[in-house]
Parts: sequence; C-alpha cells; structure tokens
Amino acid sequence: MKHIAVLATNNSISSDLFGVLDFFEYCNVLWQYQQQHQATPLLHCYLVSPDGTPLQLKQGVSLPVQPHRWQEADAIILPPAYAYNRAQLTAIAEPSRPYLAGLLEAAQSGKLIAANCTGTFILAASGLLAHKRATTSWFFKDAFQSLYPDVYLQLNKLLVQDDNLLTAGATTSNVNLCLAITERLVGEHFARQIAKVMLTDPNRSSQIPYMDLSIGQPHNDQVVKQIQAQLSKQLAEPFSLDLLAQQFYLTKRTLLRRFKLALNDTPLNYLQRLRVEHAKRLLETTDQAIEQIVAQVGYEDVSSFRKLFVSYTEFTPGQYRQKFSQEGHFNCCPVS
Repeated sequence: MKHIAVLATNNSISSDLFGVLDFFEYCNVLWQYQQQHQATPLLHCYLVSPDGTPLQLKQGVSLPVQPHRWQEADAIILPPAYAYNRAQLTAIAEPSRPYLAGLLEAAQSGKLIAANCTGTFILAASGLLAHKRATTSWFFKDAFQSLYPDVYLQLNKLLVQDDNLLTAGATTSNVNLCLAITERLVGEHFARQIAKVMLTDPNRSSQIPYMDLSIGQPHNDQVVKQIQAQLSKQLAEPFSLDLLAQQFYLTKRTLLRRFKLALNDTPLNYLQRLRVEHAKRLLETTDQAIEQIVAQVGYEDVSSFRKLFVSYTEFTPGQYRQKFSQEGHFNCCPVS
C-alpha cells in the first residue's frame, strides 16, 4: 500500500481536499474491482493539519486528520488555499510554516512532493522550487514571478515535474496532478484506466488555450485604464503609437513607460492580446469564416494572424474552433 499525505490548513480550498481524497478512493475501488475484491487497498490518502487538531474549513466544515509521520509518505500534496490578491498570495504560506522542516526532510529522501494552483506558492515559499521548473495558475503568474523570480515558471505547461517535485496549474488541474501521482506510484497502465473511468483527458498538457488574454494585472493608473478601454473599442483599426499618445496628451516615451509600469506590457502587445481573445470568442460562438474573423480584429493577411494566434494559443484558428466551438451558444449541460 502506498501512502499519500495531504498537508492541509484551515485556509485550504475544500473542493480540492475532497477531490483529492475522492480520487484516490476511486483508485482503490477500481483496484479492488480488478482484483475481484480480494486485494487490500492500493492507496491510503489522508489529511494532515499543522498542529494535529481537526481542520476547520471556511465553509464551517470540520475534518478529522490523521496523526502520522507524514514525511515518510510515498507522496505529499500541498493543496491550494484561498488567495485572491498579491497580499494574500504573499502570506499564503504562513499557516503552512509548521510543515516546512518536514518538507525539506521529505525532499532530501526523494519523496514525491506535489502542488497545484496556489499550492505552488506554498511549495515555492519552502525554497524547494528555487532554480527548478514549475507551473501554477496562469491567472497569478505576475504575482508568482515577482515573489519567486528564481523559479523557472512554465505557464505553457499544465503539469511540470522537476526531479521529485510535481506542480500543476489552476484548480481543476488537481485531477491531472492526481493522475500523475498515480502513474508514478502505481504505473502508467492503471493511471490510464482510472482516467477513462473518470472521463478525464490524461493528455491535457497545456494551460495556454484556456488563458483569457484580455485579463491584465490590476493597477491604479487611470490614464492607462482609459487607454485600455480605447484599444478594446478599436480592435479593427490600424495601430499608431503616435496617434494614441496624442489622444491622451502624452509623449510616446511617457505612454510606453506608464503602460509598462501598470501592465508590464506595451500597447501594441496588449492590443494583439485583445485581438486574439476576440478572435477566440468569435471562433467559439460563430460559424464565420476565418477570413471574416481576421478582418474584424484588424488584420488583412490571414497567414500573419494565424502565426500570431498560434503563438498565443498553441492552436491554429481551425484547431481552436474544433476544440472549443459551442455552435453559436454556450450550453454547459446539454441534454439529449
């Protein structure tokens, strides 16, 4: 039997805790079914708290924990915790401080250590990710890179392994994280079997197609906010930095400096992101020809826009439509 310790805190996201526990219980059910109910459980997944007392989650749920020398578990998971801004992300690891010494001990002994979403911030705070490759939620990339510049962040990856450290992207990637842990503890064949049972794509490998390119880092520069609004209204119009600066009574140098400070970007790059995002929405919700969509986002040359689209999404426009098209409307729960 393999042991998996989940190092939770009272700030842990409850759905992630239950999701991880349920996933490995499903593994046990499938294993016992295959062994005609004669085998002992395959995996033992349990919760740990920093002080050994029951967890008191934000939803008012109390969860028992297991006293255990979790440093000796075969795999250790740092689940994500609630955090919505830079200040919260900076302090997110504080409740997990009692775990850090044990994490270092477990890492030195080669134990598999995994985290996803904001849990990667907790793992990074331990120092174990320094000069290692990792990923996290694309939404928090700017905060992560500023807090942990010595981590080689790979946001194009849904899942990254560097030695015995395993990290994954935003919250639903916890299923892919659990699949990866299962593959390493049990084997690739069984992992693919449980993926099929749970209708999970084990080959989902990138976060890039799911990114909303129109979302930038928050800032308080009102002029830059006005420029952002102006650019969003002029997607199909030719871009002129000179004209844009004149419209807002700025020099080009001042405009570029303020835009860089507020969004860590240039106006042209920001406009390109808006154009790609608008094209994605049209591909998802309409049956317009690619040529029509390209014209609506300010391009005449389909080939040039296709290259830009691929650079941002890792799909051609046709491939993106095939994967994400909703046939003109969004229906999350279709009924036959």
